[in-house]
Order: sequence, then C-alpha cells, then structure tokens
Amino acid sequence: MVHTPTDDAHPAEAFETALNVLRRRANQRRVSTGSQALDSLIGGLEPGMFYLFYGGSEEEQVDRLLHRLVFEAVRPRDGEPGQAIYVVCGNYRRNRSIMDVDFLVSLAVEAGLDPEHVVPGIYVVCAFSERQLVKAPGLVDEILGRTGPVDLVAVQQISKIFHGPLAVKRESPWEFTGVVSRLRETCQRLDIPLAATCRPAGKSRRAPPPEGGSYLRHAANVMVYLRPMQGGLLSAHLVKHPDSARRGRVVSFSGEEVRFWVE
Repeated sequence: MVHTPTDDAHPAEAFETALNVLRRRANQRRVSTGSQALDSLIGGLEPGMFYLFYGGSEEEQVDRLLHRLVFEAVRPRDGEPGQAIYVVCGNYRRNRSIMDVDFLVSLAVEAGLDPEHVVPGIYVVCAFSERQLVKAPGLVDEILGRTGPVDLVAVQQISKIFHGPLAVKRESPWEFTGVVSRLRETCQRLDIPLAATCRPAGKSRRAPPPEGGSYLRHAANVMVYLRPMQGGLLSAHLVKHPDSARRGRVVSFSGEEVRFWVE
C-alpha cells in the first residue's frame, strides 16, 4: 500500500530533509574495520547499510577481515561487550567454510581483553546446504527476537553455496535472492550493519564483479574489492558507495597506514 500525505498533513511529519538525514547519520555509532585506512575509505560500518567485501586469491584473506569486523562489534565499550550474529556458509561436501575461533581469541588477547568476555557475545548460524542457507534469515530473526538488536550481522561467503564452480546448483537462483533480501531488510529495519564476504567472479586488472549475480551487486550499499600485495598488505578498492567516488587505499592491520590514491 502506498501512503500519500494529505493536504492537511504537517510537512515535518511527512518528510525528512536531506540535512536532517546527514546529521542523523553523522551521529550514529559505526563499527570499525580494525584499520584506520579502511575506516577512512568507507567511513566505518554504518547502521542499516549492507557492506560487501570480496576478492583475493583465497577466501581466508577476506574472511579474516570479517572476523575483525565481528571482533570490533563485540569489543567491550564502557565495560559492556557488544553482540554480533555470524552466519557461516559453505557446502560441507565440496568446500568447507569455518569460523576461526582461535583467530578471534588472538584478537582479544592482542587487545588485552579476556576472550571469555568477548566470544560469548557472538551467535553463530551455520548453513552447509542450500536449504539451510534459505532458512538462515529465519534463524537470525529468532536470535534477534531473544537478544534484541545486535551490533553487527556478518555473513561469511554469502554466495558460495549457490554460485561458483563448487556450488551444487540444485535450488533456484531466486532462493539466493530471497536470502539476501531478507537479511538486508531485517538489518535495515533494526538499524544493524550487515557485512558479507564472497569471492570475485573471474579476474581483472581492475576490480572484477563479485560472485553472486546482479542482485547481490544491486543490494549491497557498499562494495570493496580487496587485492593482496607484497608484505602482507591489501589494496582496498571502493567499487560502490552512496557518498564517495571510486577510489582505493593500501590497508594494513598491523598499525601502519601506507598510501592513498584516487582511481
């Protein structure tokens, strides 16, 4: 149903000015990526926005970033730990995806935190088949119904089960579209940042498209292509962002920021 303001509706109640939107967004708390350079590139993770990180020759390179995002979301603030939902996608018969708990623990130890105060704030949903992934948004809704809004919903390899050479492809591609749509709508409604990883679709000297089809590219508000470099660094290319032009930055998660360029 479409609601049209009537003639006697107060304009302030019917519309929100662009200036008010910008002010509201500027005052929202954002989840850090764990890198000042990457935060500068994308502005941190804003509530209600969908962030897609993809690239690298190995899944581990982008999935490590997702682990860092989850850690930053649950890192205690003012003595209170945060909460996050972590959805792990991967066909267990062909190519498994795992949540690296040891890496999360190492991040907590590195930050001088007790892992027992950090890890319990992470709720894990496993999807190891097409049908399980289709049901994953419902499980996320159930968790949110018990916990209330969380600080981040993270999805590891969101397109892996339905797309790529290792996908079974028994289900309709529309099933995958429905999964993305439901997760995105839930996070938008509750003002929760949604972050996901996936593989690139092919190779390119510039940034190739992400695996997952045109709907995934359309649904994501922000897309970042990560390319490995020498010395353990990553080049992060901003492919899509509602407020910024395409550009890139070399990022490091060891504390040193390197250089900046515009494409």
